[in-house]
Amino acid sequence: MNGHLALKIFAGLAAIASVWLDFRPNERKKNSDPAIAKADERERHSWRYTRWAIQAIQLLVGVWLLWQVVSFILT
Repeated sequence: MNGHLALKIFAGLAAIASVWLDFRPNERKKNSDPAIAKADERERHSWRYTRWAIQAIQLLVGVWLLWQVVSFILT
């Protein structure tokens, strides 16, 4: 029984850490050279739909995993 309790505590802590790491703000470093900064911005703009798709998939998988952890902890 103690093994199940320890596993549930560990799963809860892992879920909290995962949510914290996923929702913290990302800091983008701006290059001091304006030409490189503009090229970086163009590249980010051209890949925006790919990044949105990856973020949507990450969100769906994260919600599913969080649901699994919560249902495990509550059982």
